[in-house]
Amino acid sequence: MDSPWKTDQYTPSSACEISPPLALDPEQFASESSEVIRLTQLIAALPYDPELWLTRGNCLRLLGYPELGLGDAYKARLLVEAGLLETPSILGDEVRKAFRKKTYELHTTDPAWMRWADSVSTPELLAGKVEEMLKRLELQIWTELMEGLMAANCCSDYGRLSREAVEKFPDDEFFPSEVLNSDAWYAQREEILTARVDSGDMAEAQKATTLLNGGVYPVPYPFMGEGFLIRDEAVFKGIEEDFKRVSTNCMVVRSTIRNTVGENGDEATTEDDCIGAIATRDIVSGETVLIDSMSAGSVGVDADPGGCPTCCACPVSNFWNTCCSVLYCSQVCADVAIATFHNPICGKDFEYLYTAARKATVTTDFSLDALLLMRIIALSLAEDVEHPLMSQVMVRLTPAYGFKEPNLIIFNFADHIQTPISILQTFSINIFTNPLYDTWVLHTMKCRLQNNKHGQTLGDWPGTSISGLYSMLNHSCSPNVDWRHDSASSEVTMFATRDCKEGEDLCISYIGSVGNEMPVVERRRKLMGWFGMPCRCEKCMEEATAIGESEVLVAAEGLEITA
Repeated sequence: MDSPWKTDQYTPSSACEISPPLALDPEQFASESSEVIRLTQLIAALPYDPELWLTRGNCLRLLGYPELGLGDAYKARLLVEAGLLETPSILGDEVRKAFRKKTYELHTTDPAWMRWADSVSTPELLAGKVEEMLKRLELQIWTELMEGLMAANCCSDYGRLSREAVEKFPDDEFFPSEVLNSDAWYAQREEILTARVDSGDMAEAQKATTLLNGGVYPVPYPFMGEGFLIRDEAVFKGIEEDFKRVSTNCMVVRSTIRNTVGENGDEATTEDDCIGAIATRDIVSGETVLIDSMSAGSVGVDADPGGCPTCCACPVSNFWNTCCSVLYCSQVCADVAIATFHNPICGKDFEYLYTAARKATVTTDFSLDALLLMRIIALSLAEDVEHPLMSQVMVRLTPAYGFKEPNLIIFNFADHIQTPISILQTFSINIFTNPLYDTWVLHTMKCRLQNNKHGQTLGDWPGTSISGLYSMLNHSCSPNVDWRHDSASSEVTMFATRDCKEGEDLCISYIGSVGNEMPVVERRRKLMGWFGMPCRCEKCMEEATAIGESEVLVAAEGLEITA
């Protein structure tokens, strides 16, 4: 985050419906981004100073990145709580040590504070002053958290946190008004969404999801280098080699399928980093296109306690590694686990993630996303790569960036801030001193996973997975490829659903067979989260022309979010 911030790459992620955000002008952007760089450098030197985290979080929110500001504010909260805790802890000692030094220097060197130098003249007085200042800072942190939740459209989280604040700080006069504000916002949002349900513009389930969660736009951050934004030739060659290894009738190519021609005054668009697959020979209906079992970019998870940790197959057999008693379905899976994700996980207590996931009834449950994120982080730790976003899984995936009409992605405090931080702490990653797993990295990981994951249900257990090869196929509402699980595991078999000619684009459906049968307007709205523009597949173009529907689809109101 202390790399140069590029103005031409600046797009706020906030979509606050109460106070719609405005991008800062160049002068304001330069000022705030310079302050973020300065604070990032200070945090590197003083990682246990909660005031630095709070101040940087405030700057990030003002720049229009509430998800990053919330991450910093939450870290500040964890530090202050540790510093105020009466029970001794290593973290609490570090916080008090940092604040003792800061408080003493402030009162003995800053002219504005030197008149109160006597208040820190003894160790006992200094300790009391530190506690006083930490308590004062704690109020500011809770206020900043509420501001961040509002900017991220987290209506329910805002209401919950404001009520917690009233209970935690009963003497504070400000927080009760936050409860009233949150209740009024919730009632207004519910009224608007109910009207959309009544008009048939929104399903009841979507209303519930939107009420319970917030949303932000997936954006590339201005400090991200090109290596984090596009898949270079080395990455493409790796994908190409995987295709050659598992398929005799298709290959991966740089695709132009999402490029658009400028018409009716619209600007032409070119997507340089679009990858797709084509048939290398004629393929007959039903023929296997490829089988993605253990490609470099593949990982599957579910909560089945009797399932194989590597491929989710059940039951497991007497195959294990010498480090622990975890069982696998085969020696191949045991070997893959020890070579990839198992070592960082071994001996770590992630039962809280599995306990939550065992209650999941659908493949989109947030608890399954948490398991997937945990596995992705384990893979990056095992690879020991220069940066987590450059791991074999992450480097192949792209988020939904740079769209003309971007969709909000789902966001809430527990699943997108608190749980990822808990996962890092379980891995013994120091969230205050290790910038490789800063909030922007975690959020970028989740955006990439969101854009590429697919659900899997094996037996009675819902799960979610990333298929490194499946993810390379583009979408069509009239697809010529489908997929199945032949081996009751995460292994994916892709097969042709009709005859395909040599050179033909091979496409799957991102919305499934039920989605493919929706009216064109509904399909295009559903697909907006992937494309950021109306779907231009042959089926959509024909049906839109038939009903006189403009290619330019008016995006759904900002309240609706994509799960």
